[in-house]
Amino acid sequence: MEEERGIKVYIRVNENNEVVEINSEIFITDFTGWILIDEGFGDKYAHAQGNYLGENLTDDDGNYKFIYKNGKLSKK
Repeated sequence: MEEERGIKVYIRVNENNEVVEINSEIFITDFTGWILIDEGFGDKYAHAQGNYLGENLTDDDGNYKFIYKNGKLSKK
């Protein structure tokens, strides 16, 4: 029996390693510049933009809140 494959979640970062985009493979057509960070099942993965991080990528002033460094995603 073949194992079901999860939905992959990708991010894009700027020159400061700040996460500027997050999305699932479902909505990405060109994977250039995207970094795979996770894979799983459910809305958290399928609709990563609004569900994966549990909050917006930016604060009320437009500052990015997440960073990707040394292979790890974390809040600044």
